[in-house]
Order: sequence, then C-alpha cells, then structure tokens
Amino acid sequence: MGKRSRLRTQGVGRRRLVFLIVLLVGVAAIWAWLEDERTLLLWEQAGKALNIGKKQTATDQEITRGTIYDRNYKEFAISYERVSVYANIREIEDVNQVIGPISAILETSESDLYDRIGKGRLRVWLAKDISQDQEDEIKELDFQGVHLHREYIRYYPQRESAAHLIGFVEGDTGLFGIEQYLNKLEARFRLKKDDTNELLKMGDTRPGVDGRHLILTIDSKIQRILDDYLKRLSAANPGNSYGALVMEASTGGLVGYTQTPSFDPNKFHSYSETNFSDLFNEKITVPDVFKIFLRDLSLLESQDSDISGPLPWSIGAEQWKLGVQLQLWNRLGADGNLEFDFITVPPPETSAVPFKRGPQKNVNFETVPETQTPLEILTAVTRALNGGLNITPHGAKRFVLRKNQQEFLLDDLEKEPASGILSDGIAGEAERLAAGLGERGPLGSLMVQGESRSVIESVNEQLFHHYLGLVLIPQDKPDLVLLVTSTGPGYQVAQQMDRSPAGEAAKIIGSIAALQQVMKNLSDMMSPREKEEMNYRLSPVQGQSLEDGPEDDGIEIEIVSFTGMSLRKSLRLLQGSNVEIEVQGTGRVVSQHPPAGTKLKPGARVTLILERDAVDPGYRRPQITEPE
Repeated sequence: MGKRSRLRTQGVGRRRLVFLIVLLVGVAAIWAWLEDERTLLLWEQAGKALNIGKKQTATDQEITRGTIYDRNYKEFAISYERVSVYANIREIEDVNQVIGPISAILETSESDLYDRIGKGRLRVWLAKDISQDQEDEIKELDFQGVHLHREYIRYYPQRESAAHLIGFVEGDTGLFGIEQYLNKLEARFRLKKDDTNELLKMGDTRPGVDGRHLILTIDSKIQRILDDYLKRLSAANPGNSYGALVMEASTGGLVGYTQTPSFDPNKFHSYSETNFSDLFNEKITVPDVFKIFLRDLSLLESQDSDISGPLPWSIGAEQWKLGVQLQLWNRLGADGNLEFDFITVPPPETSAVPFKRGPQKNVNFETVPETQTPLEILTAVTRALNGGLNITPHGAKRFVLRKNQQEFLLDDLEKEPASGILSDGIAGEAERLAAGLGERGPLGSLMVQGESRSVIESVNEQLFHHYLGLVLIPQDKPDLVLLVTSTGPGYQVAQQMDRSPAGEAAKIIGSIAALQQVMKNLSDMMSPREKEEMNYRLSPVQGQSLEDGPEDDGIEIEIVSFTGMSLRKSLRLLQGSNVEIEVQGTGRVVSQHPPAGTKLKPGARVTLILERDAVDPGYRRPQITEPE
C-alpha cells in the first residue's frame, strides 16, 4: 500500500475536528433548551432510586451547610429548606381538574397557570418557596403529576452588616469571605464519625438545628454601632468609601467589621465586582505618622546596646541594619505575607503610586514600605503595642457540633498568640513612640491618625486621598483597637471635628468599651468624672441607649471542666454564657466552682481558681478562699 499524503491526513483530521465541534455545540444547545426539565427529572429519578426526600436522615442533615453565628449566637448566615412545586405535564391526565385547586392554594390566577402550562414544556414551575401550610395542602390533594422540590437556600438575616467579612454562597459553596473558610472546615470534619465521646462538651445549648456550626468573634451589637458610625461619615462626605473595624489587641479577634459601600449577600448577583472589593485589603500610601512610628521602631530594633534604660539613646547611621529591619517587617506582618480566614485573595494590583510633592518628599523613612493595606498597618502597629504578641486579624472563633441540643467543640479556631516578637525593651518604647505621635482621647484612649495621597499617572492624572486612624482603648496595654479608613477622589477639605472620622469615633468609644466590658485597664486611666459617667455593666453611656442584654435569658448551660486551661481560654469558652465570672490567683486553672457538669441559670457565679507552676521562679502560692 502506498504511503498516504501528509496533507490528505491533516485534511481528514480537520474535517473530523470540525464535525466534532459542531456535534458538541448541537448537544449543548439541546441541553440548554431542556436544562430545567431534564435536570429536574434526573434529580427526581435519583431521589426515587436512593429514597431521598421522603424523610430527612442524620446523613442528610450533615449535608446542610452550618449556621454562622456571632459570639453571642446571633445568626449571620443560615440554611433553610425551600420547597417549590412543579408540574410534570405528561403525567397529568386532566389539566382542568388540577388548575383550580392548585391556583387557590398558591393564591395565583388560573389564567396565569394555564399560560405557563401552555408553553409546551415538559416541566413547569408553578411556585417557588411555598409555605408549610401550602405544602401540606398540596400533599393532601395528591394530584398525579404535581411534585414538590426541596433544596437548601443560604440566607443572611443581617443583610449588608459585616457582608465583606461574612461573604456569600452559591451552589452550597462559599465564594467569598468567611463562607469560603467554612468550606475548608466542613471538608476537614466531614469524614469524621459523630462520636462525641472524645469531644469537649460546651454544654447544653439553645434549641436549633443539628450540624456543624461556626461561631465568630464578631459582636452584632458593636457591629451595629460601627454601621451607624459609617452612615454618619458617608452622609457628611458621600463621595468617599469608608471602613471601620474593632479588634481585640491580645487575640486579633475582630468584634466589628463594616464598610461602605456594602452589598446584600442575599442578592449578590445584582452587584458589580467593585462592591465586593474589601477596603481593608486594598493598598494605600502609608500616612507619614505611621511611617515615622515604624521607622523609629526599626531603628531601635537595629541597636546592639541595651535600650531598656531612660532616654536618650545614641543612634548612629552605622547602626541602621537593613537585615534587622527587613526581619522586623516580617515579624510585624508588614511584608505583605499575612493570611486571613476571611480574605482569600491578595490585595488587588493597582497602578497608583504614592503622591510625592512638596518639602516632605525627601524624608528618609528607611525600609518602611511605602504602600500597605489597612489590615497590614493594623497588624504591625498592634503587634508592636500589645507587648509583642503575634496576633493576626481573624473572624472565626470556634467550630462546633450541635447534636440533640448539646454542643461539642470540634476546633478552637482562636489560638493563643505567641509572644516575644520584639526584642527586650522595644515593646515599652513602642508605647512611648505612639504616645508622642497621637492624641489622648476619651476614657484614656490614644488616637493616632494621618492622611496620604496616591496618584495614577496617565493622560488625565487621577489623585486619591486616604485617611487612616487608629484608636487604642486604652492607651496603656490596649484591650481594643479601633481602625477607621477612607478613600476618596482628589484633595479633601478638612471637616469639622464633630463630623470628622476622629470626632465621630470619639462618640462611640464609650459604647464599644462598655459592650466589650473593657474595665480592668480603663479604670486606672479614667478621670473621676468619667468614672461617674461610665457604667461598665452595659448601662447607658452619656445618654446613649445600648442594646438589651443577652438574648438567652432563662436558658440553662452545663459548665465544662476548665482544669489545666489558661485564663484566656477559659474566659473565651464562657463568653456569651450570661454568667458572672470570678477569678482567684494567676496561672492556669487548678479548680473551679461549681464543678464540671453542673447546670447553671443565667446570672449564676462561676469561680475559677488559678495557680502558677510551682517550679516557676519567684513562685509564691496565692492566698485563695474557696467559695462556700
């Protein structure tokens, strides 16, 4: 046989490829036309074969996406069962017999149903998301060809509030925010058996669906304060984007996280991509006040001599060590390598560069990054001012299993941060540096704020104005950090103090501190007048009306064993339980009253008795009075 021409072979191959492409396009077109009908039929047949849909089993319940709560069990994301009704036209013997009763149950016109059925489709949706009464009535009719379809829908009762942190779901898959992080948690524990014998029991919980649920660090009451705060700022300058968050300085837990413009995750399809941009994760030009703080901190870190003594020290140019400074940015999280549980993408690329004009353009800031995200600045400054604790902003607190109204701990997501990321003596001097750059605010707080500009250099030069403010509550060993940021076009005219971000922030510090119960450190720094005006037991602050107390009044909880735990972890597990906590001693928990397993009513007292390890240097056994 003669050898075939290479050109002839290639021609045959091309014709086959073209034929295959045309065939695939035709199949896709037919599938698209029959998508609703065929997909529904396949699900129906599969359901019948596997006996799914008649009764929800324990296995089915595990498939349901878990609820996302705030730290006080306020729902931020829930999955509810949506029941819809459809008709299989081929199975209906007499359409006229079906239309009348069905239209009465669904409260729709008969002409509308006739119009839908008359379009010639195999399957016709009659109504979606029907009520339980409607479902029962349709079941009772038991019409041939009329079927119910069940699916789980994600719903966000808080709507725009904290939407950038919560994110959204499509097809039971988290696409954004903490919802995407929940995918990883559910995948990690999905194959585990529901054997609760080895799990830490959190106690009896309020009634709710069984399953694996995520508890956040967010507090909905503080969240609402921030939402209202941003509404006032946006009203004063509607052309700007604003963001505000509150973070625990010792853990990195975010107790409030809001920004505007926001979006409603219940209808996220109706928004453009720009609405999903997280203002805290976009690079801005670092304001000079924060550059100065980080520069001086790096210079102190570069010194070989002991800096724990009094000022001044001798700092020379030959002691400015590049390697030491770059290592410091890594430890402070200022090098762009932070990972957050609520943000899964790096900061978006931008062509904007720092706007440098005027006498300050020649200031030497050493290796301080010129552009950073507000989250990176927040992390770096907080790590420097909280005594060197290696915190990272996060939104997840606990992943729990709820079964038979009992709650078990699957994973404690808020790990205790490591300490000592700064050299000896640096942490104390960082507080002095911050105090020199900031202004004293209400209740012993410290407000550090600055402005900067960036520019996109093109034919039409675009100029952006940035504001960044940090409020330490209190100034000395802060419990909370409030961050406020804004970005707007062009030059910004200074606002009146009472309408500025700092002026409005001063009005909400008291309410936030009261809800967080920041008492230990603040009480030492408050003036006598402030102590009279402030009640840290969640009472009104300067005429403001705070939210009502815990919503779980009357619900008993079963106390767990805290023996061997640190005080921080013990308090974290008790948070939101609505009990009074008394602490005696320092160190780790050695005993407690009442004992583990006791059921407590709201307002009951829990005493934790702590002792330091006897081998610790300077150990002295505390004088502890056992409760009666």
